[in-house]
Amino acid sequence: MLPMVRASALTGYKTLLSSFGVDVGDLLRRLSLPADYLERPDLMIPMETKVELLELGAQLSGCEHFGLRLAQQQNISALGTVGLLLQQCATLGDALETVTSAIGQTAQGLKVWVEERQGKGEERDLVCLCSQYEFDGPSAHSRQHSDNLVAGGVNMIRFLLAEPLQLEAVYLCGPAPATTAATAAYRELFRCPVHFDQEFNGIAFSRDLLARPVAGASPAMRGLIDNFLKKKQLDGFQEQLLWTITNLLPRGPVTLEKVADSVNMAPRTLQLRLSQQGTSFQQLLDRTRVEQVCTYLLEGNLSLTEIAELVGYSQLSALTRAFKRIMGASPRAWLRQHPG
Repeated sequence: MLPMVRASALTGYKTLLSSFGVDVGDLLRRLSLPADYLERPDLMIPMETKVELLELGAQLSGCEHFGLRLAQQQNISALGTVGLLLQQCATLGDALETVTSAIGQTAQGLKVWVEERQGKGEERDLVCLCSQYEFDGPSAHSRQHSDNLVAGGVNMIRFLLAEPLQLEAVYLCGPAPATTAATAAYRELFRCPVHFDQEFNGIAFSRDLLARPVAGASPAMRGLIDNFLKKKQLDGFQEQLLWTITNLLPRGPVTLEKVADSVNMAPRTLQLRLSQQGTSFQQLLDRTRVEQVCTYLLEGNLSLTEIAELVGYSQLSALTRAFKRIMGASPRAWLRQHPG
């Protein structure tokens, strides 16, 4: 199965590319993508599609650092529920530890880890937030993608600390840009040495920052979101199905046949495998829908009626029954479990 990523990773894409005079609607049609493909941030899209759009964005705009420019228009909301969880961590160190364990909820196949580097002499001890894709292909070697990923990491830390971030170094998997103007854009954004053609993406900064408190964190909200994410933990096969169902939800009714076709299995074989694991397709579908409902509730932008329609329930009462069966409370009662 292809690695998937939330469409929110391309937030601002249409606006940025349109500013260069490019008809984004025409671009999506040429790629046989629906016109609203980038308008549902929770939609799971293939990682390769994200990379292709970033690279095409650079080509069509003539902007060598397109991925970098796009990251400057994005914020922590691109991480979905994981982003909400990070905002409730006590310290930056806690937030980075959370990123390393929960990033798979947002981007499949992305490995994130933290390296501590001891300074020599009077040099400061450093920490490097590193990332690398655990598969080969264009997604792992695209400069636009690497730029966007690293700049997004810098935005995330700046947001959590609510203060400027002094970087010591930046490491990028992608090759160096060809023009001096593009190179200057990296220096202007990161304000530190930038190293290209690296084995991993990373941002290095003072170890002292790990103890800094996350601005506006709420322990109660942290517990609520953390418990929600723990409920989502499945074995590898069921995790694949969850991502598949989530991706199919915005496209109409999700059936056993559609999901089986997406994972290259016969419907009867899929049913049998799920039965052997003590579950069923309907249980997994309901669980996926309810998890999407939780995400929408935590983001707080939609009414329950709108949410029900988005996740495929014909009636609000059907959503409420499924939610109470799986989460043990009604949607509104579940959301009231935190004070703010």
